[in-house]
Amino acid sequence: MLSDPKRWMWGALGVAVLTGLWLLVQWPYGDELFSAMSYGLYAADLVAILALVAGAVVALLFWRFAQVRADLLAGRRVVGRWQVGAGDFAAFAGPAAAHERDDKRGALLLIAGFVVVISGGFALFDAEAAPIMLTVAALVIVLMALAYLLSGRVMRRHLAFRSGEVIVGRDGLLVNDVLHVWGVPLSWLAGVRLAPGVMTVSYAFVIRFGVQIVEVMLPVPPAAETVAAAAAAALAGINRG
Repeated sequence: MLSDPKRWMWGALGVAVLTGLWLLVQWPYGDELFSAMSYGLYAADLVAILALVAGAVVALLFWRFAQVRADLLAGRRVVGRWQVGAGDFAAFAGPAAAHERDDKRGALLLIAGFVVVISGGFALFDAEAAPIMLTVAALVIVLMALAYLLSGRVMRRHLAFRSGEVIVGRDGLLVNDVLHVWGVPLSWLAGVRLAPGVMTVSYAFVIRFGVQIVEVMLPVPPAAETVAAAAAAALAGINRG
């Protein structure tokens, strides 16, 4: 995350407050609203309840993100901190971008293959359903392609040189002003690897259908190798614990 988490926190909190007010208004004006909206009021209430719960949860999540970011910048719970110059960062950004593109392209092709095989199988067994199944498959593939292109745009923004500062903490890290957090519920540190010129931190979080693994590559110039090694050892200790 490149933007300030507090902005997202206040936005989510605003959604929760507005939907909460909508539900409270029905206490004195419920009959009038039902007369105006009929049973559509119940559908609106259901959406409002879902938005209230989601807004509150998301606000708490981004509050935690903001807390971790503040701790990192203030040096609290930090295990390593170093600076990367523009030249070193540019040398790191090219291979890092290529690695991430290859990973995402492979995932895109794999998922697209599954979609084609499953939809094609249904289409072969049911000729009447074939047009619908193939249309749905095409839409899914188009949406995935758009997500891939959007992720590439985000990646280019993340790899554009800004501060060049790397801060590694026990609950998350900042690399070139981009925040990654694993110190939240349903997320955890998955591993750390140190190689010449680069340190890779992996963390995981639970999504609807399983677990998502994120790998973050950190540039390590020669002057920061000792600090990076100490940070990697500290994170490995946290992971073992």
